[in-house]
Amino acid sequence: MTEEPKVKTLKKALDVLEVFSVSAPELGISEIGEKLGLYKSNVHNIVSTFEQCGYIERNPETGKYRLGMKILELAFVINSSLGLHNMIYPPLSELSSEVNEVVYFAVPRAPHVLYLEGVYPANSYSVRSMTGETAEMYCTSLGKAILAYLPPDEAMKAIGLQSMTAHTPNTITDRSALLRELDVIRTRGYSIDNMEHEFGIKCVGVPVFKRDGSLLGGMSISGPSLRMDDSTTEAYALKLRGCSQKISMRV
Repeated sequence: MTEEPKVKTLKKALDVLEVFSVSAPELGISEIGEKLGLYKSNVHNIVSTFEQCGYIERNPETGKYRLGMKILELAFVINSSLGLHNMIYPPLSELSSEVNEVVYFAVPRAPHVLYLEGVYPANSYSVRSMTGETAEMYCTSLGKAILAYLPPDEAMKAIGLQSMTAHTPNTITDRSALLRELDVIRTRGYSIDNMEHEFGIKCVGVPVFKRDGSLLGGMSISGPSLRMDDSTTEAYALKLRGCSQKISMRV
């Protein structure tokens, strides 16, 4: 016999989180209530609380709700001790040691990327860790590499959610310009953040695919712009593609 939950209100709240699935990634208040047999007022109160805490977010285009960034941040804690970390970290570490620069890996969560891994060489003591943090897609090499290779409908939705705020004079702030940049990335095979997110920092990024060909995320090499001239950027892009292929064979 199933044991009664000690905190029934908490169980209801967890049921709301668990009602989201791959087949139903976005749901309205009425839909959640119907699936769980709860009053709309109860669902609204639970969803509003989760939204305030970042566990659920509202899609401004559809008005429906979906799991929020906080869930991915908790997933990062799991990934740090489970298989994905073990499959991704060794190739990243090898690459970071080879180029003596910071190497990042991130996954998409429009309009952001979530940094799951970061490898820092000995000389990068002044670089703050991005692991577990987020950044918008349009102004990072990781984000643009991911955007360029997302399924077209997902990419257009993600582009529509970008704030297009200027972080530096180099930031792309026009969506049409961003679309042209993504065409260049697909042709060239890699993306560049030319001090678009942070002044003085340049990054080159590539997509990372699973063994079945679906997009997993993106990875990048990041360093001071003075060390990242055009020839170095191209060389790093080649090394990133090799590392990406190693990861693809693992996942």
